Amino acid sequence: MTKRKIAQRIPFTPSKTQAQLLEQCFGDRRFAYNQQVEAFNTYDKETNPNPEYPNVTDMKNANGWLSDSPIPSNALSNAIMDFRKARSAYFRKADYEKHRPRFASRNDNIQSFRNTMPIRRMDGNRYPLSKKLGSVRIRKRDRLRYPIESLSSWTVKRENRTYYLVLLFDVDVRPKPPAEGCIGIDLGVKDFLTLSTGEKINYPTRLRDLEEKVKREQRRLSHRKKGASNYIRQKQKLAKAYAKLRHYRDDFQHQLSHRLIEENQFIGMETLMVRNMTRKARERLDADGKPMRNGQARKRAMNRSILRDGWSGLVDKLSYKAEWYGRALIRVDRFYPSSKLCHECGYKYQRLRLSEREWVCGHCGTLHDRDVNAALNIRDEALRLNGSGE
Repeated sequence: MTKRKIAQRIPFTPSKTQAQLLEQCFGDRRFAYNQQVEAFNTYDKETNPNPEYPNVTDMKNANGWLSDSPIPSNALSNAIMDFRKARSAYFRKADYEKHRPRFASRNDNIQSFRNTMPIRRMDGNRYPLSKKLGSVRIRKRDRLRYPIESLSSWTVKRENRTYYLVLLFDVDVRPKPPAEGCIGIDLGVKDFLTLSTGEKINYPTRLRDLEEKVKREQRRLSHRKKGASNYIRQKQKLAKAYAKLRHYRDDFQHQLSHRLIEENQFIGMETLMVRNMTRKARERLDADGKPMRNGQARKRAMNRSILRDGWSGLVDKLSYKAEWYGRALIRVDRFYPSSKLCHECGYKYQRLRLSEREWVCGHCGTLHDRDVNAALNIRDEALRLNGSGE
């Protein structure tokens, strides 16, 4: 049994007074963060390698209104901690300009502040945030999944005009009883997942409908004059459509990963470098700026499909759930030729093309479904790696 941090997100509707107080807290959190960014912008490796960053006391002394703010006492400190993480990430990256900490804006779709000293009690069906901010009503369908005594922090977030209370719990996660299943998983473009059992899993058509909705809203935004009131309203509609698409994809991946973890004790997967795959496609397409040929158009469509399907999100969910619940998740090397090897005899079909969805083994004559054969090979290779202790 291991302690893990698990979050629960609860939507709520604040009163008008409470909404004004929350908006003030969002602004104060942005102010504290932007003070750090402003100091960071004076950084220079030669002349100013160690800028002086203001702490909470300095900011309150220089801005008296900050002392009277309804924001919880340690939320400003958490804003400074968030900046330090962004600054550390900036210096870890090779291409600095792409990851430079930027100013937080009131026009950002997501606004939030975090309190790491929560009240650990409930007032009936309401959770008290603080004396100044009041409480949040929790509906029956959103009842707390974990004991309130294990609460470690809460975050109030506004995303596209919807308010959320995000509760973070320290939970004892127990391993699940052993399962009998043992599968290999092949991730693909034509089919999202192909299992070694022969099952092929794709996103529901609802996801495609949401993607079309995003495209329509994006086209409408491109016809608006930037900065006009219609532009701002359309931008909010687009952000709402994006959020709905993202939430739907995440929900599907959570349900799918939960099912795979419940049914299988051993899972084998190929190691994918999504960033490299999409970057190479972009490099091919951006060269010379000439009109795309058919092959280039296909590569762009594949690049879009890879990013749209969210392979990395599913792999991350499977990884932490396997660790939590005592399942074995083994990654096969990305250079392992899973699609080209015959699962029956081991013959390698060197000239296999991407367009060939089925192929016949030249040695034993077995007809292979490309993706199912790859999943079987991934499962067997993962079992071999697990047995050899690699």
